[in-house]
Amino acid sequence: MEAGVGFGYKIEWLAVRLRGAESVAASLGLGSLSHTTWQDAVAAAYAGAWLLTPPIDGWTLAASIDVEAPQDSRFGPWLADLSVSLGEVQYFGTQRVVEYQAWGRASSGIVDRAFVYLGESGEVLFHVGEPTPEEQALGVGLVPDDDWWESDEDDDTYTWPDEETVLMLAGRWSLDPRTLDGAHIAGLPWVAVPTGR
Repeated sequence: MEAGVGFGYKIEWLAVRLRGAESVAASLGLGSLSHTTWQDAVAAAYAGAWLLTPPIDGWTLAASIDVEAPQDSRFGPWLADLSVSLGEVQYFGTQRVVEYQAWGRASSGIVDRAFVYLGESGEVLFHVGEPTPEEQALGVGLVPDDDWWESDEDDDTYTWPDEETVLMLAGRWSLDPRTLDGAHIAGLPWVAVPTGR
């Protein structure tokens, strides 16, 4: 067992239930997988390649700064398509500079929940389904109605998500990747790049 290295800030990742790295890589159109150290795999993910973990508590994580997740109404179909081949798929993304905070969950081709918020412009870019109990516990995932926008944009009734929210929600839905830091994990991660690169 090797000690893992955590991640989660300024990156996007998928959590896939009960599927191995090979299946995840194939669905993402990635090339061959190469085993490497945790340190090198995380560095590669922040450089635009993909990190794929061995199964951890039933979840395989796939992370990169170069995820081609749409930031509009195409987000749902993109996530649904991934879940057709992979089963349960969760998406999480954070980007501090533009305050991009996003999460979604799909299974067998159906998105039951997705929320994408861009803090830089104060826009909810995509919203499907009702907030889950985990979101409600964190106080996020609501979309104010039109009356709220018109009455008082400074009203603090609504809590907009930040990167900490995304990571905490990941821990409640599946796995917070920060918890990998220093954890003893059976197996090394892989690195892969999209085919054609």
